Amino acid sequence: MLILLLPVAMGAGLAIQTAVNSKLRGFVASPYLSSGFSFLVAWLFLLVLSLVTKQSILLDGKMFSAQPLWVWLGGLFGAIALTGNVVLFQKIGSLQTTVLPIMGQIVMSVLIDQFGWFHSPVNRINVTRVGGLVLVVLGVILSLGIFNKVEKDLKKKHINPLYQIFAVLAGMMMAVQTAINGHLGTILKSPVHASLISFTVGLLCLIIMNLVLKTKVSNLKLALHAGIHYWWIWVGGFIGALYVLCSSWLVPVLGTGQVVVLALFGQLVISALIEHFGSFESNINKITRSKTFGLVIMFFGVLVIKFLNF
Repeated sequence: MLILLLPVAMGAGLAIQTAVNSKLRGFVASPYLSSGFSFLVAWLFLLVLSLVTKQSILLDGKMFSAQPLWVWLGGLFGAIALTGNVVLFQKIGSLQTTVLPIMGQIVMSVLIDQFGWFHSPVNRINVTRVGGLVLVVLGVILSLGIFNKVEKDLKKKHINPLYQIFAVLAGMMMAVQTAINGHLGTILKSPVHASLISFTVGLLCLIIMNLVLKTKVSNLKLALHAGIHYWWIWVGGFIGALYVLCSSWLVPVLGTGQVVVLALFGQLVISALIEHFGSFESNINKITRSKTFGLVIMFFGVLVIKFLNF
């Protein structure tokens, strides 16, 4: 079915968004400014969509006292994860910036299911899910070339492991954001409204961060002067907003499992291709057999976790 290609395209969009935001960061000389602009584009898109579809853009004051504080923190986690990805893209490359957060995302999602955090439905861990997690970790190890002595030595010299740890934590934040926004969408009875609130919180956090760090907003002019050749550096926020909206639409049709797995597949493949060809002026890192095999194993592990949960 052609509809199955849409989640794959969504995942590909996330990989492209990271590369695009990284290039924008190169022009504006600040990950916080590039992330803030990306959130602004997404927020404006969702605001216009809300107005066009005549959905509420305000909140009942009673909700702030009736709901726990964490309900409003999805945007904060999203802002941290997005900004972190922009930084990590240049520090550890496109593939690692994709694979390591995915590992964190899957591990955290299993914990959320296990303990029912953020009012998520309880889905206890079992032997099958543990097996899937083992496959995911093995896939990450292979795709990062840890078994390849040359690549391992290069990583020791050039990559700070703290960046890789933060990449995993960023993935965990993404999983938490998804759970929080899902609950918020249930409360507000509108995924569009929930997405708008999430992006509003994230945008405010990034505005505050840019003010505290005294980021030079005038640096955006440098990106504008790049001209038509770099028109694509402005579409990162639009891609992020589309991903959220398409997920909200497809999950009831295909189910969460299929949407997540297909999106991850698209994200993994396109990230590897971006790095292989140096697309969007990223650093070139050719695809090896080890990386290919690792990605296949990791994808199979995701399938086990999502579909063979019995």
